[in-house]
Amino acid sequence: MPNLESPYRILPSDATLSSLDAYRSTGGYVALEKAIRQQTPEQIVQQVIDARLRGRGGAGRLAGEKWRIVSRVESDQKYVICNAYDADSRSTSVRTLLERNPHQVIEGIILAAYAVGASEAYLFTRSFFDDGMAAVQEALREATKANLVGRDILGTDFSCTITALGVDLGFMGGEETVVMALIKGRRGMPEQRPPYPARSGLWEKPTVINSIETLANVPVIIHDGVTAFSSVGTMTTSGTKLLTVYDYAPNTEPRLVEVPFGTPLRAILAQADVKRNEEDIRALVVGGAQGGALPVSLLDTPFDFDTLEEVGAIVGSGIIELLAINTCMVAWAMQRSRYLSKESCGKCVPCRVGVKRITGILEGIVSDLGVSGDLDVLDEFADYIPNGSLCGFGVHAVNALKTAKRYWPSHFKLHIEELQCPTGTCVPVRTHRFITKHVLP
Repeated sequence: MPNLESPYRILPSDATLSSLDAYRSTGGYVALEKAIRQQTPEQIVQQVIDARLRGRGGAGRLAGEKWRIVSRVESDQKYVICNAYDADSRSTSVRTLLERNPHQVIEGIILAAYAVGASEAYLFTRSFFDDGMAAVQEALREATKANLVGRDILGTDFSCTITALGVDLGFMGGEETVVMALIKGRRGMPEQRPPYPARSGLWEKPTVINSIETLANVPVIIHDGVTAFSSVGTMTTSGTKLLTVYDYAPNTEPRLVEVPFGTPLRAILAQADVKRNEEDIRALVVGGAQGGALPVSLLDTPFDFDTLEEVGAIVGSGIIELLAINTCMVAWAMQRSRYLSKESCGKCVPCRVGVKRITGILEGIVSDLGVSGDLDVLDEFADYIPNGSLCGFGVHAVNALKTAKRYWPSHFKLHIEELQCPTGTCVPVRTHRFITKHVLP
C-alpha cells in the first residue's frame, strides 16, 4: 500500500471492514465516486498502467495493458471477472479478503467495469468459502441499496451488476479459461490461447479477468494517486502482496501478512514471527504447491516476480513455507509431483502423462531403485511438460523437481549411487524390481 499506516489497506488492520459503514469510514467508495464523476474511463486505465499494477494471481502481467485492449475493442457487451477461486486451498489471502474487506473488492470490480465499458461482472470463488460468500452477498446487498452497484450508479448513466458464484473443481478451477467455461455452464477444461479473453472471452466477448487481490488494489490507486501507490514496491512491481506463511512445526497456524514487493524473504519470515535458526531449515518453498524450493543461502532474495523466477520460484498462490533440516528433497519433490499429477485436468498429454512419469521415477529413486539414467529422463520431462502444456499448470508443475535437482543434487546422487537417504527419513514406495539375468548353459 502507498502508506502502510493508512487504514485504507488491502488487508484491514482492524478486525474487519465487511460492513458498508465501516468501509466508508476509512475512505471506501471515495475512489469510485471520484472516478465516475471526475474522470473518463481512459484516464482510469492510464492510471492503472502508470501505477505498474501487475496481476497478483498469475504471470504478473500489467493489469492496465489488459484493460486497454478491452476498452478499445468495439463490442455490444463486455465483462469483468474477479477470480477469487484460490486454487491452492492452503492459501488464506482470498478468503480473508472476502470475509474482512468485501467492499474494497466490489469497488475494484466496479472501477474496472467503468474503465473498460463493461455492464456485467462476476465474482468467481470456491463454494466452500462459506463465510466469505456470506460476507460478499451481504456487501453486495448493501452496495446495491446504496446505489453503488446496479443501475445508474451514483446517479450517473453507468450501470453494472455483479453476480457471485462458487464452484469447487480442485486446483484447476482457478485457470482463467476454466473459470469462463464454468460460468457458461460448460465442462471446466483449459482452452487454447489465443484468442485471449481480452478480445474473445466470456461468451466470445471482450473480458477483463483479474485476481481478487489485483482488483482490490485499484481503489487504492484511484484514491491515493499513482505516485503514492508507486512509492511502495519495486521499479517493476508496485504495491504490496498478501502472503500466507507456514512454519514447519506441526499443527501451527499459518500467518497472513501484507508486505511490499521487493521485501527480502528473510524479512517476510520476521514479519510473520517465524523464528528459526538457519541451521534448522532445509529450504524455503515459495509459490505454493507449484512453487520452487530455495536454500537458506537465498533468504535475502527480494520477493518479486522477476527475481523469484531467476532462482526457480514463483509468486504463485502467495504461500511461503519452511522445510525442516531433516527433509529429503527427493522425497519432497516426489510428494509435490504426486499431488500435482492428481490435480491435473488431464487434457494435455505432456501434463497428464509427464507429471505421473516424474512421480514414478522419483518413487523409484526414493525406494533405492533408481539408476543414473533417471536423472537425464527427469531433465527431459522438466523441459517437455512446460513446453507442451496449454495452461500455466503444466508450466509450473515441474518447479519442485527442477529446484530440488538444482540446489540439492547430492540428495539424488546419494540415493542412486549409495542407495542411502541423505536424512535417513525416506520410506521405500516400491519394494521390488524384476531383473532378468541371462545365464549361459
